Parts: sequence; structure tokens; C-alpha cells
Amino acid sequence: MPIPVPAPSFQPISTLELVKSAMFEINYLAAGENPSAEDAAWGLQKLQRLIDKLNAVRQAIYSVLFSEFSLIANHAPHTIGPDGDFNVTPRPVRISSAAFILNAGITGAVDSPIHIRDKDWWAALPVKNLTSSISTDLYYSPDMPLGNCNFWPICDIANPVRLQLWSSIIVPLQLADLLSFPQGYWDAIVLSLAVEMCSATDKEPTPTLARRQMDAMRIIMGNNALPPRIRTDNSMPNSGGAGRPDFDFLTGLNDN
Repeated sequence: MPIPVPAPSFQPISTLELVKSAMFEINYLAAGENPSAEDAAWGLQKLQRLIDKLNAVRQAIYSVLFSEFSLIANHAPHTIGPDGDFNVTPRPVRISSAAFILNAGITGAVDSPIHIRDKDWWAALPVKNLTSSISTDLYYSPDMPLGNCNFWPICDIANPVRLQLWSSIIVPLQLADLLSFPQGYWDAIVLSLAVEMCSATDKEPTPTLARRQMDAMRIIMGNNALPPRIRTDNSMPNSGGAGRPDFDFLTGLNDN
């Protein structure tokens, strides 16, 4: 008896089909009808803008990537993005975590955490061009078209680092582009695109469409939501300390 072969989990769909599906949802097209070249180009732009917006929302990011890059000795800042020092597409919205890899390339390599700092920390740093054989801090400035990774101290050797980046949805460039989405995104993007199209066609989304769109977005954002970390202002009773401990039992690291 033949064993059925399961279909692939992710079925690619063309950008044009996404645009047509959204137009069907708002009765802009009839079944079997194709959009004009002008309407298709308009739908592509609306889809590009929608995906670009979703890529800036943490709850819409379905995964993170741990990517390894090599520092350039005595170089600062390191650019990141298309054709940057760290060549990735698109330029990351945020770097969630970073690590300096000790003993790289040999048995026993160790990730030494790099503290992610903000602009206020960077502004208050008195000596920004200090050099060392290891970097302990990183201030990421998400400039355009390339972001700037300001490692501190500036590493004086070519050493690898591991960065945790948001995994963005690919923005289509042509109507013939094929896209694959994680479970739940196909419906959420089509329905959200339909709602976006309503505003440009002097239509109001029907209550049914609005509810379906909200339900679809709630599904993907619920899957991507991070569990909250419990914090207290004061230490537990009889702990003998003046404040809460900074050890994170989930990661085994100090939460500095």
C-alpha cells in the first residue's frame, strides 16, 4: 500500500496572487478576474508598505536569527545591512543580544556576553576609541541604509561575534516573486492588505472583514509574544539583601 507523502509545510505563493486575494476580499475584483497593470502595481506597493510595517513590530517577528560575523581589527563602527561590513538583508531593526566568541575555531569555544547599550550610555562614554582584544559592550544605531554597530572597546583583532537579529518577512519587489510564510501569516497578510486597500478605495472594511483581520493578527502575534519576566522592587522577606538578585535562572547569566 503506498504511503502518502505529506505536502510541504510552506507553499510559496506569488505576490500577484496575494494582491488578487486581497482585492477579492473587498469585492474589488470578481472571481476569475485579473487586475489591470495599474491596479496590480498599486496592490504591490500597498503590500510592500504593509510588510515593511510588520517588520518593525516585535510581535509580528516570527523568529530570531543567531548569525556569526567577523570583526575587522581596529575598525569602528561596523556597518550592518546590504553590502555592509556585516552583509545582511534587510538592515536589522534591532539587535537583541550579542556575544564575543572566545577560542573561536577550536574545541571549547565560549560565548562571552556583550552588553547591549542604549544611546544614553554611548553619549556618556568618555573614551569611545579605547581598544582591547575583547569587546564587552555594543551600542547599535539603526541608521539607514546601513546600521552602525559600535563595539566597545574597539577590538584590535579579527574575532568572530554572534548577533541575535530579528528575522524579517521578505518584502517582494516584483509581482512574480514567490513568498513563503510561517503558519498563520498568509491569511493575516491577505486580510490586512484588504483592510489597507479599503482606505484607498473610499470603502469601509465590513465588520466581518475587520473581525477576521483582527483574529488573524491575534494568532500570529500571540505565537510571537515573549513571556513576561517577573521583577520585584524589593528582595524577598528575610533574604538578607537590600535589593533583588540579578541572576537570571533561565539563562544562567547575570541580568546587567
